[in-house]
Amino acid sequence: MGGTEAWGGLSSGAGRWGLVAQFPGKEAIVAGVFGLGHGVAFSFVLAEMHLSTVQLASSLLAFNLGIELVQLLLVCLALPSLLVLARLRAQPALRVGGALITAAAAVGWLVDRLGVPNPVARAADSAGSHTTGMLTVLVVAAVVAGAWALVERQRQRQRQRQRQRQRERGLGELGTAA
Repeated sequence: MGGTEAWGGLSSGAGRWGLVAQFPGKEAIVAGVFGLGHGVAFSFVLAEMHLSTVQLASSLLAFNLGIELVQLLLVCLALPSLLVLARLRAQPALRVGGALITAAAAVGWLVDRLGVPNPVARAADSAGSHTTGMLTVLVVAAVVAGAWALVERQRQRQRQRQRQRQRERGLGELGTAA
């Protein structure tokens, strides 16, 4: 396996290691570098297929549209849970833990693409055979997170109303005392 395939394996997880968060304000550059690495690796795969110009263009368009739609779906499903997790005290530990798991998978894929099969790469690859279960977990987590956010918003509104009533009572008592 070549260097571009190894880059593809590493960049599959590297952008999700938390690198984006390590470079605030440079998210587009980080995403662009990893996207470029994936694009180069994919272009070599397409070049080996000896497609005509029309076939190549339509393959690239279909692939990119499909990837973007799936990413949009996954963001829509993951975002509610991530917003809830961001409010928890355990969020930094959860973020680092997730980043370490992703980093291990990326290194496993890199080593595998360099010709050294390993259990980490096999385990990461086998996760792909459980997409229905993972998608179900994401949907359930999104619904639960959305419900939790609504309940919290309702509680905040009730607390605000109670504070407002207490202020009004306090001002009323001051007016009668004078």
